[in-house]
Amino acid sequence: MKIRRLAFAVALSASLLQLPASAQAAPAAPETATSALDAPLFYQLLIGELELQRGEFGVAYQVLLDAARRTESEALYRRAISVALQARFGNEALGAARAWRAQLGGSAALQHVVQLSVALGRLPEAVEPMVAWLEQTPEVLNRAALLASTPQLLRNMTDRSRPLNEMEPALAKVRDDAKAPAQRRQLAALLIAQLARHAGNEALALNQLREADKELPNDALPAWAALDLMRVAPDAEQLVSPHIQADARLHLAYAQTLARDQRTLEALAQYQALQVRQPEQAAHWLAIGSLEIDLRHPGPALTALDRYLASDEAKNAEKNAAAQLLKAQALALQRNWPAALQVLDALPDDQRSDEQLFRRASIEAQQGQLAKARERLRGLPADTAEQRERRLMLEVQLLRDADQWQPAFELLSSALKDDPADIDLLYEHAMSAERLGQFELMEQQLRRIIELKPQHHHAHNALGYSLADRNQRLAEARALIERAIELSGHEPFLVDSLGWVAFREGRIDEAERLLRQAYRGRPDAEIAAHLAELLQQQGRNDEARQLLTQASQREPDNAALKATRKRLGL
Repeated sequence: MKIRRLAFAVALSASLLQLPASAQAAPAAPETATSALDAPLFYQLLIGELELQRGEFGVAYQVLLDAARRTESEALYRRAISVALQARFGNEALGAARAWRAQLGGSAALQHVVQLSVALGRLPEAVEPMVAWLEQTPEVLNRAALLASTPQLLRNMTDRSRPLNEMEPALAKVRDDAKAPAQRRQLAALLIAQLARHAGNEALALNQLREADKELPNDALPAWAALDLMRVAPDAEQLVSPHIQADARLHLAYAQTLARDQRTLEALAQYQALQVRQPEQAAHWLAIGSLEIDLRHPGPALTALDRYLASDEAKNAEKNAAAQLLKAQALALQRNWPAALQVLDALPDDQRSDEQLFRRASIEAQQGQLAKARERLRGLPADTAEQRERRLMLEVQLLRDADQWQPAFELLSSALKDDPADIDLLYEHAMSAERLGQFELMEQQLRRIIELKPQHHHAHNALGYSLADRNQRLAEARALIERAIELSGHEPFLVDSLGWVAFREGRIDEAERLLRQAYRGRPDAEIAAHLAELLQQQGRNDEARQLLTQASQREPDNAALKATRKRLGL
């Protein structure tokens, strides 16, 4: 046993020891080369590891920390911190990290100081090293990523406002220090913004991003931070737009953010600009094709997808399959069933997926072969609960697309008997009940979802919209929709719901502003129907008729659109 321990200690000591740069003098001749692992150091490391195996963590920690200081070894500092954490000596671990920083500096030491300070709840002490860590992080994209990781660093704190309350005073002092470099002041403001965002104080977060932008107007770092805030604070977009022409990576991130927030038409415009700017980036064509399909523009989608499929990037089998599935979807939108099926048939066996099978079933359903389509979906794997639910949801979607709400409702009702608390099943069941006029059941199911998952913004929005659409309990409807926006941000469908409740309340100016904002981001048929109804009430019949005609050209089979045109006589 002693021999085995000795061999372990020798190997570990050799692997841990790293000479600092200051000790790396010009190399001696090979025959006279010496090792930093001299006899006293070897003995010291051996003692430390043996004490650790005996469970004497305190002694092992002190021995290893002393060795780290004497050799200026980053690896030994890490080892000393690891031993302290293993023994749950948090303060000692922080002490070793601070000694490492004082002696060697570097972002790795700062990272350890910050993380350990936060873990120990010593938040004010994390401020200075956090700012220094950002200062030492090169390149704006790396700094942006580090800033964005702040909420992850604080994830274990149940009180989300505590980091802001305890760290903001020290950060504000740095931000307001006229003698400090502008970059340091900017970073302090950006950290306050991140803490405010984490605490749910979007107004303060936006204010601090603006302060950071003033410090260095040509620096895009506040713009990167503003991307995430755009969803809940739309004015943050004003910080992004001026910088996208100078930074193609920011431009791409902006387009991705618009797509994430379902602002499809605006995202498409940015990807089209990126394609002109970076014609060598084939991935832009794939994004354009996907967004055109979402907007129900199959012709432009096919053009973009064919451009992508002709690129070298599409030689990757997985990416090629994704593009081919989109192409089949675009052809189906054109009702070119044979061509769509031909694309699906051409997919290699190893690239065929649930989506490929669903696309085929969807085409069959649109051709009037609904029973055959449902039977096809039932051939999907159902060995696990997850697979069974996915198969069920695909069949429900197929029925929904075919406007077959009663069988969809029955399928979901049966599934809920086995799992009455499944959030996804409850939501789809509520939506099916609403389509069948069972509003009391719909409300019951949506309230059950909110009880089980208070952050479920779709349930808040669906209930609020249903109340507004039926012109009932409008104050409650507004509160529900505003809560949905608070939870998920200003997605076009949520903004549309808020515009619709404003219309019902008689707040016409607010309603028009919101509905136009929603339609600008996503020209959906139902949003168009709401805006047209408002326009007609204002006597702007020609404008309403033109809007509905454009929407009908994109979605000729949309039931809500047809009903609105008939009701309004347009």
